Amino acid sequence: MSSLIIRQYKDSDFAAVRKIYFEGCQEHKYGTFRRSLRLPRNWLLMLLGFLLPLATIGSIFVAILDVVVVMVVFWLCGGKLVYGFVTEGLDGDLKDIPKYYLQREGSNFWVLESEGEVVGMVAAVPSYEPGGEKNTELKRMFVASSHRGKGLAKVLCRTVIEFARKNRSKAVILSTVTVQTIPTSATYLYKSMGFRCTHTSYMTNFTERLLKLQWLYFRYDIPTKQ
Repeated sequence: MSSLIIRQYKDSDFAAVRKIYFEGCQEHKYGTFRRSLRLPRNWLLMLLGFLLPLATIGSIFVAILDVVVVMVVFWLCGGKLVYGFVTEGLDGDLKDIPKYYLQREGSNFWVLESEGEVVGMVAAVPSYEPGGEKNTELKRMFVASSHRGKGLAKVLCRTVIEFARKNRSKAVILSTVTVQTIPTSATYLYKSMGFRCTHTSYMTNFTERLLKLQWLYFRYDIPTKQ
């Protein structure tokens, strides 16, 4: 941990940040596929796909092929979802980080550097509740796969919490995606940092409903100094 430096984004970090984001999103494709196969509804769908050809035409080959087709559909649905996330980021806020984060009041973007290499990233933007409560939203937190398991995500998370505290925000909020109620490493991380899940909502288009994807919304209330 002594060789780690967390600092504000600069233009020379552009390629490294986009690479970490792209690779991190691609990993979600595999995770989404694996978790979708654990849903009881999808197991039933594959079972029906296997049994129907056996019962109707007596073909084990067609039965296995049906299961493979269903699994391919799940894989393609996960890929479609990830492609949407990648496009949204690379063609959106990550296309011009200084303009979106560094030139806006209450926003910031940090990178985590280890031995001169950018290995993590996180951003913060202001968010206001309908009643006017000022919060800070944690966004774009990614750690390179080669540096996972070292507590770096917690370092990034604490950076946003401290930034929110200095900006007199009431809380740090964030949203993340999961398959139904199957927990992810991210949800465990947020809970270990003191975040609580405030509510959830299911995604609505066909691909997202097929995978039973839902948004989880977390909140960390910043303690008031006595």
